[in-house]
Amino acid sequence: MSEKKQVLENEKLLIEVEPFGAELVRMFDKKNSQDMLWEGDPAVWGRHSPILFPFVGKSFENQYRLNGTAYSIGQHGFARDMEFELISAEKEEVWFGLSDTEETRKKYPCPFRLEVGYRLEGCRVHVMWRVKNLSDQEMYFMIGAHPAFRTPAGKTIYDYTFDFHRSGKLHYQSPNDDGYRDSSMDGELDAGEGKVPLTKGFFRNVPTYIFDRGQLDQISLLVDGRPYVTVECKGFPYTAVWTMEATHPFVCLEPWFGRCAEKGFEGDLKEREGVQKLQGKGEFSAEYVISADAAC
Repeated sequence: MSEKKQVLENEKLLIEVEPFGAELVRMFDKKNSQDMLWEGDPAVWGRHSPILFPFVGKSFENQYRLNGTAYSIGQHGFARDMEFELISAEKEEVWFGLSDTEETRKKYPCPFRLEVGYRLEGCRVHVMWRVKNLSDQEMYFMIGAHPAFRTPAGKTIYDYTFDFHRSGKLHYQSPNDDGYRDSSMDGELDAGEGKVPLTKGFFRNVPTYIFDRGQLDQISLLVDGRPYVTVECKGFPYTAVWTMEATHPFVCLEPWFGRCAEKGFEGDLKEREGVQKLQGKGEFSAEYVISADAAC
């Protein structure tokens, strides 16, 4: 049985965080009396804002190699499907922790500690990660975010406009239908002056836009030309944009450290593009911010 959800609230927002997966499951805009995160309807997509760890995306045929040993692991790792412990809960900040177990070591042999924090500050939600290597050996991992932003009442995803906060062409990668990165699907999105409407067919040939090379410091969704929500992701090497046009009334804006494996990649995890390395007893930290612009 999961522990009680943690609630943080101020005059602008109310957020709820579920210890299972340390997942942000609600972000309520008081000004407009609207929920901004997807509600997690399992008939459509049963998640809200899962944490991707220790992998982002799929490994080729759900297997990877580390130091000559093969391991099996599913898409996006296992943290999103595990119970975190509550570390601390203050009025405007809460922290959760997860450590390796006998079961996780069957899929991922590294001793680790993952800590996830949320801090509410006005109309902004700070999402904070700490990854600790508990061994004396090098540790290789990936971590990513996957928040889904629902369309406001009476709107569809085609009322959204992307604001990339930079002009010109943006290079992207994309997974193929099997979930592997296929370099033949690389391309460039002409962002013009920075704003690109989400028109029908935007995702037809590119199921997920993975903007690489650390090109984006932030990305926003506009509704009727007005800012709705922004994800601030400076320092993240990848930022993905995903939905399923025909069925999903939300759009995900996803800052990542890492990405899916190449089609046919059977090399060591150390050689996989985007993988992060921690020295023995080392610590990695990162933060992204969700700004509920409509609530400001």
